[in-house]
Amino acid sequence: MRFSTLALPVFLGLPLVSAGPLAARSDADVLLDLNAQAREALEAQLSNSTTEARSTKCNLFNAKVRRDWKFFSCAQRKEYIAAVKCLQKKPSIASPTFAPGAKTRYDDFVAVHINQTLSIHGTGNFLTWHRYYVKAYETALRTECGYTGYQPYWNWLDNREDLTKSPLFDGSATSFSGDGSFVAHNGSVNANGKSMPIDVAQAARRPE
Repeated sequence: MRFSTLALPVFLGLPLVSAGPLAARSDADVLLDLNAQAREALEAQLSNSTTEARSTKCNLFNAKVRRDWKFFSCAQRKEYIAAVKCLQKKPSIASPTFAPGAKTRYDDFVAVHINQTLSIHGTGNFLTWHRYYVKAYETALRTECGYTGYQPYWNWLDNREDLTKSPLFDGSATSFSGDGSFVAHNGSVNANGKSMPIDVAQAARRPE
């Protein structure tokens, strides 16, 4: 999952470099200003870094890097997929009153997101909460399933015209799946999840 750090200063209400009234400036101008500020701050920190600064708990030199899935090697992709499957096999540790349907550790994370969707989405905590959520999921993969990498993200814009071209969905052993086999249907399913053949002419005659 990928979140742009460019959006954080605006989201958190930090001051912007102003070249005139904000209302008169385009979104592109605002983002360019933020990019310039971020670059200046980064260059200043790099130039002023000392051995002591590099030894602090969290800094630019020990920051974890989350990369686009397409830049993972085959071995790294397989390791990540194996770790996710590992979470899907471990028993849930969530309280039954909180997540009665959770059966696995993977379900625990699904349940947390479902239960907090209405209080997190559309609020000022959207970005920060999801960053924490991704971090918690990443930590579970690493500490509970031996994963040695970090959470990847999907740059879906790369394949927005044809998702089958994405390494996430190309159907290979290092993808999350493929498009499956085509089964002719009209989109209707019964209670068993099976396609329901419907006579189009008959359906057209049905009363509303």
